[in-house]
Amino acid sequence: MTPVLKEKHDARGRYVWYSLAAIAGANAGFMLGMLGTLNWQECLILMFTLAALAGGAVFTFFEMRSLN
Repeated sequence: MTPVLKEKHDARGRYVWYSLAAIAGANAGFMLGMLGTLNWQECLILMFTLAALAGGAVFTFFEMRSLN
């Protein structure tokens, strides 16, 4: 396999992990919001915040690994 094709495959795999992390973060925010009996605006803010943090953490992990 050529290095170009390998890099494209790795990039697509990373996007899957970023998406899964964002979805997991949003689900965690939704569950915490419901358990905390927040109104829908506060629950939505919590969902977006946790999704961004989870996606950013996975993004940072994969980018730091690619520096080696």
